[in-house]
Amino acid sequence: MSLTDELRPVQIAHILFIDIVKFSTATLSGQGRMLAQLNAVVQAANTFRAAGARNALRPLPTGDGMALVFFDDVAAPATCAIEIARALRAVGQTPGETIPVRMGIHSGLVQPLLDVTGIENLVGEGINTAQRVMDCGGDGHILLSGDHARWLRQMEAWSGALKDVGSIAVKHGLKVELFSLEGPDFGRPDLPASLQVAPVSDPAVETANAEPRRVVILYRRKTELDEGVLRYLESELKASGHDVYFDRSVRVGVSWAREIEERIREAYAVIPILSPRSLRSEILQQELETALDERQRRDGPLILPVQLGDSEPDADEDRAILNLVDPFQYFRWSSEADNPRLVTEILSALRETMPHREIPLEMVGGGMKPDSPYYIERSGDQELRRLLEQKTSIILVRGGRQIGKTSLLGRGLNMARTREWRTLRTDFQKTSAESLTSTAVFYRQVASSLARQCKFTYDFANYWDSEAAPNQNLEFFLRDLLDAEETPLIWFMDETDKIFAAPFASDFFALVRSWHNDRSAEPDGPMGKLSMVIAYATEAHLFIRDLNQSPFNVGVNVNLDDFSLEQTLHLNERYGNPVRTRFDMERLHSLLMGQPYLTRRALDSLAREQYGFDTLMHEAARDDGPFGDHLQRILLGVSSLGHVLEFVRAALKGDVNLRENRDAFHRLQAAGILRLSSDGKIAFRCELYHVYLAAQIGIEAGGIPH
Repeated sequence: MSLTDELRPVQIAHILFIDIVKFSTATLSGQGRMLAQLNAVVQAANTFRAAGARNALRPLPTGDGMALVFFDDVAAPATCAIEIARALRAVGQTPGETIPVRMGIHSGLVQPLLDVTGIENLVGEGINTAQRVMDCGGDGHILLSGDHARWLRQMEAWSGALKDVGSIAVKHGLKVELFSLEGPDFGRPDLPASLQVAPVSDPAVETANAEPRRVVILYRRKTELDEGVLRYLESELKASGHDVYFDRSVRVGVSWAREIEERIREAYAVIPILSPRSLRSEILQQELETALDERQRRDGPLILPVQLGDSEPDADEDRAILNLVDPFQYFRWSSEADNPRLVTEILSALRETMPHREIPLEMVGGGMKPDSPYYIERSGDQELRRLLEQKTSIILVRGGRQIGKTSLLGRGLNMARTREWRTLRTDFQKTSAESLTSTAVFYRQVASSLARQCKFTYDFANYWDSEAAPNQNLEFFLRDLLDAEETPLIWFMDETDKIFAAPFASDFFALVRSWHNDRSAEPDGPMGKLSMVIAYATEAHLFIRDLNQSPFNVGVNVNLDDFSLEQTLHLNERYGNPVRTRFDMERLHSLLMGQPYLTRRALDSLAREQYGFDTLMHEAARDDGPFGDHLQRILLGVSSLGHVLEFVRAALKGDVNLRENRDAFHRLQAAGILRLSSDGKIAFRCELYHVYLAAQIGIEAGGIPH
C-alpha cells in the first residue's frame, strides 16, 4: 500500500458555517421563508458558484442553516461570508425582510462517511469546530477560529479585516481562539456576548476548561530540517495548551531509555518527523515500535506521521520505518509555507480522531430489518429495485448461504409496501415435512397462507375442488386473488431450495413458468399484475427435470456478492470504527473475504469489546473462538455425506475433479463453503474456512496470516 493510498481520505477543508438566529422561535411559514431567502442569497454568491463549478465545494444543509465546505481555496469561506453579509444587508433594507444570520469559519480535517441512510456525508473536527465558532457569535457576527485566521494573516489583503477578540471554552472544554471579520458593510465591531460572559483569558476558566494533550515528537537529532519543523510544532502546540515532549539530550544509558519509553507510553499522540535522513535512524525506529506496542495494549497513542519532502527510501532496507507508519494518515510538509497548514491539521487531529457513532448494536444472524443501520447496499439492491419498478415477471435471487438473500427480500418487500403494492411472502423453510410429501397438502397450505396475508376471503369449501389437480386449484385461487384489486402484487419466495427435492417440485415450478407465459398470452389478464421474486441457493438443474418448463431459464438474475474491501470499510464505520487502521481492515478482509455474516460477527464482537483485534485474528479458527459455533456447523455439514467430505479433502489438496462429482461441489457452493474463482477454479469462499477445515480434516494449510 502506498503512503497516500487511503480509500476514503481524511483531508483539510475550509468551512463556513451559517445559521439563522432564533430560527426555532419563528412560525413554520416564517422558517420556510427565511430558509428560502438565505438559500437564494448563498446560491447567488460568486464564490459559491465558482467553487461549485470546479467541484471544490460541498454544501451541507443543517436544518436552520448550512455548512459550506471548501477544499481548494483557504480564503473562499471568508470571501463568501462577506458576499453573503452584503447581500443580506441589501435584503434587510426591505421592511420585514431582515434575516438574522451568524457565521463561523474554521479550517480542519473532514472525512467522507456513509450516514445511517446510506448517503455519503462529511464528518470531522473541521465541521464541528466551525459550528462551535459560529455558536459564539450573534446576529451579524462573522467569527473565525485562530487556526483559520493563521492562514489568512499570511495574506496582506486580509490583515486589516481581522480583529483578535480573545479565546473561549466551548463544548467538551475545547479552547478556541476567536477572530472577528469586520468591515464597513460586513461583520460587527462589538464583542460577542459569549466572550463578555466568560472569556478564557481568565486563568481559572482556562485551567478548568482546556483539554491539554500529552504529545511526544520523535525526530533524528542534529538534522537541521527535522529540528526546524520540530521547533515550530513545539511552539504552536504549546501555544494551544498541549504538553509537548521531545528528547533534547544526547545522553545514553538505561535511565535515559526508560524516560523516553515512559513518555511514549503515556502520550495521547506521537508525532514522528520523517525526513530522508531520519528514515535510517535505528533509534527512531525503536521509539516507533514502542508506540505501536502501546497501541496494542490500549486505545492509543495516536500516530501522526509528518513527512518532510518525498521521504522516499533509497533502498529496500530503508523502508523499515515507513512500513511501521504506513497504515496511518500522513501529514505532508514541503517548505515553511506549509507551516500554518501543518499545525491546523495536527491540532485538528488532536481534537478529534476517527468518528465514533453511537448506534445500538443488533444481534448478528438471520434476516436484517430493512432500516438496519448495519445493512450495506450492494449492486443487487439497485438491480432488485429497478426490476420491481419495471414489474418484471420473475426475478431470481441466487447466492450461497448467509450472503444476504433474506435481508435483500426484506428490503424489496419494504419498497413494494411504500409504493402501496400488495405483497406476499412465503418462507419455504417453514414448510412442514408432511406438506413436502403431499402435493394436495402443499398447494392448499400455500393458498391458505396467501389468503391470510392479503386478508382475502376465499370460499375454499366450494371453490377448492378435491377432485381437481392441486396445481389447477392453486391457479384458480391466484387468479381470483389478483382480480380482487387493480394494484400490482409482488410474491416473495424465500428458501425455495427447501422444495427442490419434493416429488411435486417440477410440477410446481412448471406452474410458476406458466404464469409467466400467461402475461404474454393474456396481456390484459390478471397475471399481468403478478411479479415473483424467487430466492434460492442450490443449482436448480440438479433437481428440476426440464428447465424449459421452469422459471429458472426465463427469470432475470439478481446477483449477490460478498462484501468488497470498500464495503467492509463502510461497515466498520457503521460500527464506530472498532478496527482502527486500514492495514488491519485489509488483514480482516483477507481472512473473511467479505462473507457478510462473518464480517458482521467480527465487527460486532470488536464493538462489544469481547475481543481485541489481534486476539480475534489469533483465535479466529478455534472451536472456542469468535466464529466457533459457525465453523462447527460447517464441519458437521461437510462430514455428514461421504462424497462431500472427500471433495473437501481433495479441494484442500488442490486436486479436485469437478466432472466426477458435480453434486458435491454444488452442495458445497450452495452452503457457501466453496466458490468458483474468476479464472474458473474451485476455491474456498474465504481463508478462514480453508484454514479451519484443513486443521479439522488433518491436512496442512498454514495458519491465519498475521
